[in-house]
Amino acid sequence: MQKFLYLLLACFTLLVGGCYQMQMKRQARESNIVVLDIGHYYHPERGGQGARTPNGKYGVIEETDFWYRYAIYVKQEIEAAGYQCIICNRGDMPTDKELAAVAKKAGVYHVKSPVPTGIYRSKQHPNRMAVGMLSTNYALDQKPAAVIFLHHNSNSSKWTVCNKGAFYCNEAGVRMATIMAEVMNDELLNHGLPNNNQPCGIIIRNNGRLGGGDWLNACNESYVPALITEVAYLSNPEHAKFLSQHDNAVKYARTIGKGVVKFLKQR
Repeated sequence: MQKFLYLLLACFTLLVGGCYQMQMKRQARESNIVVLDIGHYYHPERGGQGARTPNGKYGVIEETDFWYRYAIYVKQEIEAAGYQCIICNRGDMPTDKELAAVAKKAGVYHVKSPVPTGIYRSKQHPNRMAVGMLSTNYALDQKPAAVIFLHHNSNSSKWTVCNKGAFYCNEAGVRMATIMAEVMNDELLNHGLPNNNQPCGIIIRNNGRLGGGDWLNACNESYVPALITEVAYLSNPEHAKFLSQHDNAVKYARTIGKGVVKFLKQR
């Protein structure tokens, strides 16, 4: 009798878990909300804390500063297609007045992590811990269809040509990354943004010890497609020259937005 009760309890637990999983999958599939996370944060004295160009020879770009200025164009593409788009950042409002005005215009929600460089636990999936997790917690609270972590890559502290840019995604986001890479290849890479004929890569990142791994894992455990944009290298002279031009930067941001929209329409 006792074994039967244990078996019954196990079956009930599996059933409840399965129903909850189905609910989360349906929620992500039917959601019309996209969350954009501006990578890293803005320090009041040192400015943006992300990757940056080695010097000003081919243009001065810092990734946090860049996405404060251009995330709005990703948002515009998404909202023009009828979806809702929310932008967040793990830090506080920039002290730079120009960036603060840009953030306000874009409606950036600042999570205000007590220590932006601190390691925090996932609210939804407590086994996941990472720097920047509080903005992922906020993103998942919105019950999104997708989460896009806006970043740039950098190969070194010196100028060097590297064309191996990619979308780093979770397992739930492979289809989204594939579609977004196709759009990036068709519209920008080697069509304005020089990339030595190398296509945009797609890399599944599920190792929590690697950068962004547990952000993506937390999203994956909510069945939410998520990826990190690491397509452009700020240490690549050609990429830096391209992105340092306002019109080109707008086109790059809109291309990411177009890729998100194409994925949502094909769900």
